[in-house]
Amino acid sequence: MTRRLVVFGRTGQLATALAAHSESAGWRTRFIDRTTCDFSKLDTLHEALSSIGEFDIAINAVAYNDVDEAERDAGLAERVNAEAPKLIARHCAERQRPFLHVSTDFVFPGRPGGQYDEGDTPAPLNAYGHTKRAGERAVLEAWNKHAVFRTAWVYSATHRNFLTAMLNQIGRRDTVQVVSDQIGSPTSTTTLANGLLLAANRILSDTVPGGLYHLCDRGAVSRSGFASEIYRLAASRGAVPTVTPISAAGWPSPAKRPGDASLNCQHFETAFNSTLPHWRDSLECVVSSWRDADISAPASP
Repeated sequence: MTRRLVVFGRTGQLATALAAHSESAGWRTRFIDRTTCDFSKLDTLHEALSSIGEFDIAINAVAYNDVDEAERDAGLAERVNAEAPKLIARHCAERQRPFLHVSTDFVFPGRPGGQYDEGDTPAPLNAYGHTKRAGERAVLEAWNKHAVFRTAWVYSATHRNFLTAMLNQIGRRDTVQVVSDQIGSPTSTTTLANGLLLAANRILSDTVPGGLYHLCDRGAVSRSGFASEIYRLAASRGAVPTVTPISAAGWPSPAKRPGDASLNCQHFETAFNSTLPHWRDSLECVVSSWRDADISAPASP
């Protein structure tokens, strides 16, 4: 029997990946876009939920993830990242339908060696992290079959993200300065979307419980190391810049960011009997698809 999936979001990079993979995975998917449901205006979310119809499970692919702007407008970040998921989680719980929500490594402050697991205590450094942590709590408190998936440094070849910002510099700049003391687990939208769809199937089948999971590509790297690998893989498309590592102190920003908040995903792999790809392998696939396409570098954020 075809299962009915509702995805909040349509045009973002995660929703786009879910659209690409859900049909082949046997889902009948309905996407709720911002013309119907604007998370920044909760009254539209109430209206969308009241008319959503029947479904088996829901995934939230919407987030306010402009880390610096969240410092300037914490209220907007709170509505999108905490209050909206809380409403959806309660709606789904009332109908006994599981809800999968995506969170972030930024709920942690960073520490030498990173590798946070699900039992570590969150301590966000910025408004974005605080609002995402509030969203986590709201979802998990609503029903024990809901699940939260923390991820990190999400990228694709087509949307505004760190990867496309770096690719946009090919043939335009000789050098780029990139922070070297921020470390994380770059995660392709393919890994994230496929992991969520796998989780949705298993949770619906009652073979895996709801709860908190970390879902990233394996391994960790600095921002500057990630940029260097991007340019190594993309070199055939033009004169790539040289990456100049700098400290976070040399690149001041409104929001404080964690040093090493890389995530340990062993719990996910064990629970869902799945081996996640290494970030280098995922990056090679994404850059290859970009390199082989007859397109110019994506626009800078």
